[in-house]
Amino acid sequence: MHALSRQSKVAPPAPALGLRRAVAAGLLSLLLPASPIHAQGAIDPNVAPRAAALEREGERHMAIDLLGRYLATAPDDGEAWLQLGRFYLYDARDWHLHGHRGEPDGLLYLDFAATALEQSIRLSVDSGVIFRGIAEVERALVVVEEIGWAAARTTLGRERPPRLPPYMLELGENLLASCPAGGVLLTGNELEALSVWYGSMERPSLDVLPIRPDLYATDSLYRLRMAQAMGVDPALPVHRALGDVAPRRPLCLSPGTDSAAVPALAWVPHRLVRVSGAPVSGPEAMSINELLKAARQNQSPWVVDVRGVYDRAATHNLLLCSSLLLLFGDTPPPACRP
Repeated sequence: MHALSRQSKVAPPAPALGLRRAVAAGLLSLLLPASPIHAQGAIDPNVAPRAAALEREGERHMAIDLLGRYLATAPDDGEAWLQLGRFYLYDARDWHLHGHRGEPDGLLYLDFAATALEQSIRLSVDSGVIFRGIAEVERALVVVEEIGWAAARTTLGRERPPRLPPYMLELGENLLASCPAGGVLLTGNELEALSVWYGSMERPSLDVLPIRPDLYATDSLYRLRMAQAMGVDPALPVHRALGDVAPRRPLCLSPGTDSAAVPALAWVPHRLVRVSGAPVSGPEAMSINELLKAARQNQSPWVVDVRGVYDRAATHNLLLCSSLLLLFGDTPPPACRP
């Protein structure tokens, strides 16, 4: 494993990423116990939930071992591949929390996760493409920590990340377009962070700096790089850092952002966000066409979750009750009911 660790603090070029992915696929195949060619077993729908229960009990390595042994004989269980990919995502996050130390490193865990999640996508698991996107965001996080936001955005913008559903890309663009140019957009949950990061890559002209307050509080390297991007002292906690930024740049709170994590400012609702000071509308108009299409055609729970972001936005901005009437229809959020 040591030979696969990163040798320098620079973002790997695209060919190196492809090589890492190939190496990860090879290593992952080695981690799956060998079995006779004719020993392929039937899919057991209880294995993935059993592994999830083990992980919740603090036995992630045991859960990974269970899935590895099972997938060696039942490689067409997409839910098991999804669960395995999620566990490697958790390992990558633990690597951050433990001071970016240990082997394998975070990028190799993410390569393991991507390899497993691509198997779940092959087997048409609904959440596979979402978690595959999350793995790509986590990979981008490592690059940001290595070379900073501005350089990482340029580097990552040259690559083509796995595609997300159009309604999720639309959400990211709507959140970014709701924040004035040059603003700092705080995201409050993983769905918002995922859609905003993809939106930043798809529409670099939307000049907005996305910040994840949870990572700012727990990840020293992330805090250093994003403090540099905001021009504040990285020793400051997120609450005070944002207070220092507010006189110079608009701050924007996504619908899921915890108000307790931000300074007490005059927050003004604007489209999907709340803005510090007077909002300035940009040229980008909001669109919900993709979400409307998905709501008619798709039973995915992710459609419901994305709709929930718009519902939460309406609790702060009642103007959305009319502008998003087509979306809300006969089931408006509580804030829009008489």
